[in-house]
Amino acid sequence: MAKKKTTQQQGKISPEKYIREKARTLPIDKCYVNQDWQKAGMANVVVTRQRPNGEFIFASFLVDTFCLGVKDVYYSMTYTADDIKNVLDRYGDTCEIDEISYDEAHNIIWGAVSFAEEAGIKPAKTFSIGQYILEDDTEEIPLIDYEFGKDGKYLLVVGEDGKEKVYLKTLAQRLGERFDFISPLEAFDDDNDEYEDEKYSYQHPEYPSTLSVRHQFIADALADESNFYRLSRETIDRILGLPAEEVTEDLHNIVMYTIGRTYRAIDDGTIEEDPDGSIMHSLLLLNAIKSPTGIDSVLEIMRQNGDFADFHLGDLAPEMIPPALYACSTGNMDKIIEYLYTPGYDTYMRVNALEALAMTAINEPERRDEIIGVFRRLLVSLPERLPAKNACDATFAGFVMSTLADLKAKELIPEIKDVFATGLVDDDVAGECNDIIHDIENNSICHKYDIPTIDQQYDRIENFGK
Repeated sequence: MAKKKTTQQQGKISPEKYIREKARTLPIDKCYVNQDWQKAGMANVVVTRQRPNGEFIFASFLVDTFCLGVKDVYYSMTYTADDIKNVLDRYGDTCEIDEISYDEAHNIIWGAVSFAEEAGIKPAKTFSIGQYILEDDTEEIPLIDYEFGKDGKYLLVVGEDGKEKVYLKTLAQRLGERFDFISPLEAFDDDNDEYEDEKYSYQHPEYPSTLSVRHQFIADALADESNFYRLSRETIDRILGLPAEEVTEDLHNIVMYTIGRTYRAIDDGTIEEDPDGSIMHSLLLLNAIKSPTGIDSVLEIMRQNGDFADFHLGDLAPEMIPPALYACSTGNMDKIIEYLYTPGYDTYMRVNALEALAMTAINEPERRDEIIGVFRRLLVSLPERLPAKNACDATFAGFVMSTLADLKAKELIPEIKDVFATGLVDDDVAGECNDIIHDIENNSICHKYDIPTIDQQYDRIENFGK
């Protein structure tokens, strides 16, 4: 059995809105940390809070206690108890995991943040949201005096990729001789980066600085905070009752304006506002309208990076984007193919195109041969393009294989074997070659590619917001 697909975005819809406003009102459940964190200088601290619907807000803080403080935060608002157990089991494969009190977790994280800031190093930008899963750092939390650093100094551990070297100048200026650093004994081997994602390098166009629409009520409804989780039935019917091309043009203008207004601040971590729902509602309406002219709006959203998707769509991005792309795909297959072969896009956003192709093959069986042909050409091109990460990478290749398993693409088994033979397919995404072939030959057709109605999509969003 192939492994379950993984995505970059797990368990959240507008985390900026939900976590900032609600997380600290929820009861803290359990907290965990790797047993060797003080010796290793790296702590994986897990903090959970239980939601009224029985699910959990889950946060994993990667904390460098020797020098850099919080290096990353992964957070989700829809974890089940089983999801948490699975994560802890994976952590347990490499180290012992201890359950700890919240006070201990709080002091490890906030203590490391303070320690790093004294050296001029700010926490990762994901902490700007992750901090709201913690309690505020006040005197109400009992102080635990943990020791940070190593042997009385800051210790910068430079990994094999050398990324940490950027901090050397700051540490030298702020600390003088009060820090040490260590780096690998062996030179970095370029082959070690073969599983890294393709570098995002999209050159954004000039987006409109002002919003111009034919029907102002559409823009107002989509941006209204009270409509964030759902447009009213009256509003939906009013929009869908207008000429399709007029609405599609207005939605395109809204999408382009919203992207231009937010993408830079999202990229550099300075965004202070909450998403207003314009991108999310536009995708759902484009799915309902099914106008081919809507494809330019969807593809421009797909050209943004993962942080943009997280901010505007959260965990539901993989559920919103593919149906909208499929709905606008009639007569536009050339544009989807061009997108697939254009370098510099975000890997996980690119995967949405695969999902839309699968929707076409399953919902329009008369077009299956056409879609199989698209995948065949893609597979044939991958052995040459994968080493250079030319509009693909190991993760993307893994998702291609998983999608073909869903489609039971027996016709493509020879090409699948050729791509796996490169050694550049990330089998953590879908499984090894034998897993994929087994699923193709034995599993039933996957029915997860049904096209949702706009009401079904809004039901899903509302459930996430509870």
